[in-house]
Amino acid sequence: MFRRYYSLGLMAFWLVMAVCLLAPEPIVPVEVRRNLGGPLRMPAGFLALTFAVYNFVRWWSYRSLYKHRSEMVGNPLAVRKLDPDERSGPYEPNPELDFLKIPDPDRPALPPEPPAEGDHRA
Repeated sequence: MFRRYYSLGLMAFWLVMAVCLLAPEPIVPVEVRRNLGGPLRMPAGFLALTFAVYNFVRWWSYRSLYKHRSEMVGNPLAVRKLDPDERSGPYEPNPELDFLKIPDPDRPALPPEPPAEGDHRA
């Protein structure tokens, strides 16, 4: 339960920080405002606003994830049984991928080596 609202709490924290940095007049007392100024106040405020938006998007994505999980029915990893109409016939394995088969002695097992002169285009 804590995981669902963690990003929302962080969003609220960063939003309060952004408001205090970008518009301190109605919120922050005059004595504190003198120490709050400086050349980095505006970029820090926009950075805090960016963090607030990021945490809101993260909270929204987790919310939709949990919502869709509750709507899901059954095990997603379970083997699905096909209808008779969907079956294409019995399963036929590919004979080229049978690695237990003994190779033919007439057929080379490895591809041919490239020439030693360095001409690999052949």
